Amino acid sequence: MAKKASAGQQPTRLEVTLERGRLHAGLIPLLAAVYGLGVGMFLAVEPTRPWVLLLVAALVALGTDGIIRSYPSGVFRDVADTAPFLLLPVLLALGAGLFFEDTATGYWVWPAAAASAILLAAALYGQYVSVNPLAPAYPLARFILTMTTYLTAFAFYAVVYSYDVSLLPAAAVVGLVSVLLANDILREAEANPWRTLIYAAAIGLVVAEVRWSLHFLPLEGFLAGVFLLLAFYVSTGLVHHTLIGNLTRPILAEFGGVTLSGLVVVVLGRIIAGG
Repeated sequence: MAKKASAGQQPTRLEVTLERGRLHAGLIPLLAAVYGLGVGMFLAVEPTRPWVLLLVAALVALGTDGIIRSYPSGVFRDVADTAPFLLLPVLLALGAGLFFEDTATGYWVWPAAAASAILLAAALYGQYVSVNPLAPAYPLARFILTMTTYLTAFAFYAVVYSYDVSLLPAAAVVGLVSVLLANDILREAEANPWRTLIYAAAIGLVVAEVRWSLHFLPLEGFLAGVFLLLAFYVSTGLVHHTLIGNLTRPILAEFGGVTLSGLVVVVLGRIIAGG
């Protein structure tokens, strides 16, 4: 731990860097609050103005880039270095806005905006800490990122059905979102960014094919979103454990149990909705 400079001494470069890092990390709540206000306006104002959500998503991208670059031990030469850290916050910003635009009305608009801001703050914290895999809080950060990734995926999957997107564009959107989110999950296990992208593309193709298949099944809305999330969860989980060399029988049994439980939820939900 760096020692504080005594009175009359100039702070060292390390101390200055750490102080700047703490300052920029402290901007996470501010950026999340700005996003919350923006998405609240997007949800509250009628008719809906899509440019408001696009604007706040752009602000999230710029703010996240600055926060990530401020990490004391981070080395970021250009936007290509920070891009992997921007995907989840931006997709979360868009997905949460679109999801709540379809589900939150009346007095629920501002609680929905506050929930979106809290989720974004959690994702920003996770991305900031994940810059350094040796950080004490790294396991917690990865857990937060994984949870927010799955929530973001579900938001987009449900939105595709809520907005009645036609089959081909819907499959394309589901596939693209799955690729980007899978890339964020797998980059922890695979150091080579190109191999990570290939694995993520394979997962995106699988989920897109599942979306295509659902067109011929009596599922829609949230139940279809849960089914797609289940496919995404199992695909990313199996690939991730394969990459880290931890695909054991207990892990396979765990994924089998989750898959079975998810299918039971979907089937029961369909029966209740149909009844």
